[in-house]
Amino acid sequence: MSVEDNKRLVREFCAHFGTSNADGLIDSMTEDATWWVNGKPHLSSSAGTKTRAEAGTMLRNMLNAYVDGLDMIVTKMIGEGDIVAAEARSYATAKSGKIYENEYLFLFQFRNEKISGVKEYTDLMHVEETFG
Repeated sequence: MSVEDNKRLVREFCAHFGTSNADGLIDSMTEDATWWVNGKPHLSSSAGTKTRAEAGTMLRNMLNAYVDGLDMIVTKMIGEGDIVAAEARSYATAKSGKIYENEYLFLFQFRNEKISGVKEYTDLMHVEETFG
């Protein structure tokens, strides 16, 4: 696949957050995909490396915490080979009534037209502040 095809897949992937489509997010990943989030796992359950199944649980729990999906807006992308770096920002209202707004840098790795790896850099303190 071309870099432009991979960028299109990133846009499609991020659109699934806005419709709370956890199945779409998970189905976009290879069976052996991993999802890594910055931070120390002993300080945040979101941090560390997760398998596709663990990432699926994380994504379902996250999307269930919002009133009406998570708007994930990709603001910049750059790609090379099978890797796309995407800068993004999000906005949502949590079921608690709190507003969740965060910023991200994602590194997506692709294989066979699917995401084989995600590295997510974000503000986990804001996640904890919003969701506890």
